[in-house]
Amino acid sequence: MIARLSPVERIGTVALSALALAWIVAAIARRDIFFDPVLFGLGSGAIIAALAIGLVVAFRASGVINFGHGAIATYVTYVYVSLVGDGQYPVPPLPNPVAPIEGIAGIEIFDFPTFIDLGDSMGKAPALVIALATAAVLGLVAHFAVFRPLRYAPVLAKVIASVGIMLFLQAAVVLRFGARAKATEPIFPNEPVEILGTRVGQDRLWVLGTVVVITVALWVLFRYTRFGIATRAGAENERFTTLLGFNADFQAGVSWVMASVLAGLVGILVAPITGVTPNFFTVLLISSLGAALLGRMSSFVVAAAAGLMLGIVDQELFRLELEWSWIPDIGIRRALPFVVIALAMVARGESLPSRGALTVERLPEAYSPRITRGRLIGYGALIAVAFWLTVFAPFQYRGGMQNSMIGVILALSLVVVTGYVGQISLMQMALAGIGAFSVASFGTQAGMPLFVSLPLAVAAGVGFGLIAAIPSLRTRGASLAIVTLASGLAMGEIFFSRPGWFGLDRGVKTTDPPTLFGLEFGPNSDFFLGDGKIPTGGYGLVLLVVGALCCISVMRLRRSRLGEQMLAVRANERAAAAAGVNVAAIKLSAFAISSFFAALGGALIAFNLGTYGTNTFGIFASLTVLAFAYLGGISTVGGAITAGTLFSEGIGIVVTNEWVIDVGPYTAYVAGFFLIGTAVYNNEGIDGFQRRQFHQLGGWLGRRWRAARRGAAPREPEGADV
Repeated sequence: MIARLSPVERIGTVALSALALAWIVAAIARRDIFFDPVLFGLGSGAIIAALAIGLVVAFRASGVINFGHGAIATYVTYVYVSLVGDGQYPVPPLPNPVAPIEGIAGIEIFDFPTFIDLGDSMGKAPALVIALATAAVLGLVAHFAVFRPLRYAPVLAKVIASVGIMLFLQAAVVLRFGARAKATEPIFPNEPVEILGTRVGQDRLWVLGTVVVITVALWVLFRYTRFGIATRAGAENERFTTLLGFNADFQAGVSWVMASVLAGLVGILVAPITGVTPNFFTVLLISSLGAALLGRMSSFVVAAAAGLMLGIVDQELFRLELEWSWIPDIGIRRALPFVVIALAMVARGESLPSRGALTVERLPEAYSPRITRGRLIGYGALIAVAFWLTVFAPFQYRGGMQNSMIGVILALSLVVVTGYVGQISLMQMALAGIGAFSVASFGTQAGMPLFVSLPLAVAAGVGFGLIAAIPSLRTRGASLAIVTLASGLAMGEIFFSRPGWFGLDRGVKTTDPPTLFGLEFGPNSDFFLGDGKIPTGGYGLVLLVVGALCCISVMRLRRSRLGEQMLAVRANERAAAAAGVNVAAIKLSAFAISSFFAALGGALIAFNLGTYGTNTFGIFASLTVLAFAYLGGISTVGGAITAGTLFSEGIGIVVTNEWVIDVGPYTAYVAGFFLIGTAVYNNEGIDGFQRRQFHQLGGWLGRRWRAARRGAAPREPEGADV
């Protein structure tokens, strides 16, 4: 058996064996440090393991890594807590079609219910049945409405759709239950028991036992039953399995129901122990993704064991940080597991096993318009409107324009790395945080001038981006998405959450307004144009100039030789390498350029806000940026501009709130819904849809004009909406 291992695997096996032996010796010597954390770590590790095996269930049948898995667990858990607490079943937030009329007339036409009252507090058993039935429905909807249409779509579309589910369900939880933590009565006995002198909650052991039983049951199901064998065969060769008479849709649908029910069950079982918040299971999902990755998204046993080990390692590091004061407090406890996962993926040099799909849809078109006189006039008009809104419009529109122009720069970072090269990056806001915290450290703390501090901050972002990009040389697709997400979380834990050069100062980070040659031009600085109210137009004009230059740079990149090589790598890495393209250099170049725009956007956010914290650059912010970039059009500059208008408190949201309907707390909910629809039905985003409509309209007008010259009636285009 050992002879079949590669040299790297042999070294790893020997190292792990030596570490295990050393741990046993240390546990005998210091049980309080090296044994007690194991018992406590098994509790949190069981949660990670349960979520991990749910991810494996969905992936084995459909090839989808569901980033919304934790959100499903959260929603189902809140349903259970609501039923047990007051007997109310939540109604999903639905759009009111007559809301604009109600707002204008000041009357209420329809009273949309938010809960269905089922009486007083419900018993645990019926509440559990209803909640798990809700989970099953969510699984069926996810399969038939979202991932079945994306069955042969690129990995990017599937990742985006799962992120949309996450945003949608988390927003639904906040809208219906609020953002406060919820708790419920225990399901398992919770009296403490003593194991070798250590007292631990009995309920944690029950959860661990439940996870072990579920893991064994799933292993038997997928290994020895007809359904499991057909599912495994379909993952290897779907065409051959279909010819044998197996229904791949049925297998995927059942697996999605199983995964969703398992997610909901895990949430319900651990809610009495840990409580639940809208983000609790989504944060744990990152560790679960790592455990599932170590099991190559196929082994329930390995994924469960890896999840348990992550929980144990977390508790071991926590105890060592308390006992050994010489260990620096740099956030290594939460960052180390993800660093280990990234190193393991790089060392193995393997991507995830892919399903034997029949066909693959094309990626979004990286459209590059020709610069004509008409387009120059259009660009000039757009800049003129932006100038007026930035300087002379009411203050809420000025603030919206500033937020939108920063959003455009952040979206451009994804256009380069994802739209042009096809590398899925979920760490863009972490890189933006590096730029923001760096410009504060170099400028405000060290007192460096702007023309020194800003380039140094951007260079720091590029450096971190290149380090995090190393796994892209060995991995791709969804596995790279997980590694970049973990890298972003590691940056936040090591730097943003604690004092230091790239961290906080007394709980927040403060950045002085930008000043160049004695001229201050921050958002609150005096400016000779406009009404003098904040935000003033000076900083907005700087953002307009910087944003326009960034857009021009990305457009020129698309038409350059480097841009052509990027598109070649995106289309087929092997073919590009055979044609003489240095794939590794192209990927690193893309990540460097993308990191440049992300860090620049982060520095501009720092100047715009003045005072900010860690949540501004957290993992959920990175997912939101990706969502809006894809919704606008992730492969074009026009899509980045559209995405900028959709960003939180951007000009598009401001105009919608002022003139159409106050979206308010429904912003994330609506964004998640439209993100799912875009991933399923229009992978080129709003920009691609508008471009097709203009081309169709232009073609119809051209045919009409030519027919009029010939004196004949034009033929109406089939399906055209004019």
